[in-house]
Amino acid sequence: KISLPEEESDKEQKKAKLKQEILKANTEAARFFHKQLGEPENEKARRYLEERKIDSKTVRRFGLGYSTEKWDALYRYLLEKGFSQEVIQASGLVIKSKKGEFIDKFRGRIMFPIFDIRGNVIGFGGRVIDKSLPKYMNSPETLVYNKSKNLYALNFAKNSKKKEMLIVEGYMDVISLHQHGITNVVASLGTALTENQGRLLKKYCEEVIISYDSDAAGQAATLRGLDILDSIGCNVKILTIPDGKDPDEFVKKNGAQEFEILISKALPLIEYKLRVLKKQIDINTT
Repeated sequence: KISLPEEESDKEQKKAKLKQEILKANTEAARFFHKQLGEPENEKARRYLEERKIDSKTVRRFGLGYSTEKWDALYRYLLEKGFSQEVIQASGLVIKSKKGEFIDKFRGRIMFPIFDIRGNVIGFGGRVIDKSLPKYMNSPETLVYNKSKNLYALNFAKNSKKKEMLIVEGYMDVISLHQHGITNVVASLGTALTENQGRLLKKYCEEVIISYDSDAAGQAATLRGLDILDSIGCNVKILTIPDGKDPDEFVKKNGAQEFEILISKALPLIEYKLRVLKKQIDINTT
């Protein structure tokens, strides 16, 4: 059977409509999580953010929230708001339990809405406030969310008017630096840096500076990311933080000025690679 163009366009229209509905559901979910953060019974979530020195202005700016321990609080809220089961499931905000019931994907976590470049909420990251694992959990890929094509906080960072853009690993690193007035910062969303992300960055800056953790895994990720950026023609540098600290820890302890000095000392790609090699091999022998 030959599919007629009408059928195709009908399919496309349905898909476009579902996308719009998912974006609306995500916005409602972000509001719900943000409201929960302010509720009296969720004092421990607020205390966690206070301990991490995140102020209320930053909480509002980044739309931070909290997902309660309840099994289906968000699911019920979205149904009440008139979203269909199909839309709620397609948003990735709920999962089907073994019994066939819908339960919230995120429970007992500080919630970080992930925005696209236009400021639409396309997904979420959630971080535990205790020692349980996994520490971070992200939205699954959906019709509106593709983690390899987006960067956390690029919607803010693109307005920084600086010629360089800094990539860090975690949401908290981004938020902490933004709070200290260093706003040309984004995070890759739990993936090694991709070519798509590189091309996106290239639109908004002339130079990309990577600051990943200095552990072995972080170093391997840095090198892979650098090669990708280099291959698409980005001018790449590497920022190393002393004492193996992450940007969040460093900026809180030493302030924005000291961090800006670190940025100015970022190493060009070749120098960084040589430094890594020097650690691995004895250059005193032939």
